[in-house]
Amino acid sequence: MALVFVSAGLGTGQGIAQSIGGLFQLVGGMDTVKKLSTNVLQSATKDPRLAGVLGKMDTSVATPKLADQFCATLGGGCKAPLTEKQIATGSSKLDASQTDALREHFSSALNTVTGNSMAKEALAKAITPKLAGMVGALI
Repeated sequence: MALVFVSAGLGTGQGIAQSIGGLFQLVGGMDTVKKLSTNVLQSATKDPRLAGVLGKMDTSVATPKLADQFCATLGGGCKAPLTEKQIATGSSKLDASQTDALREHFSSALNTVTGNSMAKEALAKAITPKLAGMVGALI
């Protein structure tokens, strides 16, 4: 029932983080967010489509920052390490095919952290639109 409310609230723009703070806890909190960020970056840095932009990324530095960014985006109470301006600038570091590849890795990583399709959809709606900018800002 909580997921229906959370999922419905995702399109509102303002207050998304507050609306989905329950989602942050429902999917397992920081442990899940850390696993998600780790899985996304580990698989993405091995992808030949992303090697040109992510090949030299130090995932040991980038992963905790991405986890904190996901946490903040999901209303988990973490301080976002990236500003909106940095995310916007970061998105320009990846072209459309690289952005699509990164989204594929995010989608696959979602399958490793939750089997709940509504939670996956809510997480994807909250994070995917800015994912390329977040990762690009960490390069």
